[in-house]
Amino acid sequence: MITDVDVLVVGAGPAGTTCAYILHKQKNSCLLVDCAVFPRDKVCGGGLTPRSWRLLDELYPSLQYDYLPVSRIWLYMKGKCRGVYSLDREVRVVKRKDFDNRLLNEYLDSGGAFLSDRLTSLAETEDGFIEVTMKSGRKIRCRYLVGADGANSRVRRYLNPESKADFFIVEQYRKKSGEDEITIELSVNYKYGYYYVFPNTEFDVAGFGYKGLLKNKEKMSSLLQHYGMEREKLLGAYITPVIDYPQHSRIFLVGDAGCWCDRLTYEGIYYALATGRNAANAIISGKPFCQENKKIASSKRHRNFAAFLLYNRFGLWVVKLISQNRRLTEKILNGYMR
Repeated sequence: MITDVDVLVVGAGPAGTTCAYILHKQKNSCLLVDCAVFPRDKVCGGGLTPRSWRLLDELYPSLQYDYLPVSRIWLYMKGKCRGVYSLDREVRVVKRKDFDNRLLNEYLDSGGAFLSDRLTSLAETEDGFIEVTMKSGRKIRCRYLVGADGANSRVRRYLNPESKADFFIVEQYRKKSGEDEITIELSVNYKYGYYYVFPNTEFDVAGFGYKGLLKNKEKMSSLLQHYGMEREKLLGAYITPVIDYPQHSRIFLVGDAGCWCDRLTYEGIYYALATGRNAANAIISGKPFCQENKKIASSKRHRNFAAFLLYNRFGLWVVKLISQNRRLTEKILNGYMR
């Protein structure tokens, strides 16, 4: 037996849930699928930048969620503090386990349909539909398929079987330090990455990541020892920051599944919310997703270029120089997160 829906959304993180939520509110036939049991955790510092929480407020006007407001950032380079900088608008640090679950409940409370299952395969039919087979054996036929199934997306691998996630993050929860401030350390030790500590209401989240991390076991061990991170308590996750798949007229990739993140800071929640919204709007309007998502794609290209300029010896030297001027550094930080 085959179930028919207009839109199947695979993955109930912020990107998939937002897409399904908007579609459902606009009376579209939509089914949201995820194999995880919620609430579930996710490797992420959990920082909602000002542009993230403003968009969140726009998409979910009545949403109530817990967060820790943070308004200061410490910058370290080579183990030395380069400065402490104030933010015009707070970063709202959330627990991803609670935050993602809150978004999903907002969708479910609105009457949205949800299925606990895992996508195993998909195929396009001659009559223009997409047929998906789930682990349970259930088959679902849809007009549109939205892949929101994370960095190791099965939907993305359908569009490009050679697609691989190559940026790895390791993370660990720590006893709360008592300082509600974000810590960032930049170093040539990280290829397109950095070390971070995000405070939370009950604990701190410390982690680091860079391109090719898992291929360099010696460096990874050295960094774990340097930061006092215990292997048995590590959490890990991939990010794919480079778009490496072709566009499709009826299969859209959003959030981490679509490689939508800021390659300079690896902020992902804003891109998840924005691309989820844009996929829903593209389906509702009948416009191509690439057209509806044009501004986000342009932003990503600009930030990829910024990352190219930053993550090298010369770029870090420039940061070191600029960081001596607190007002200029704060202006750059606030402008970037706005």
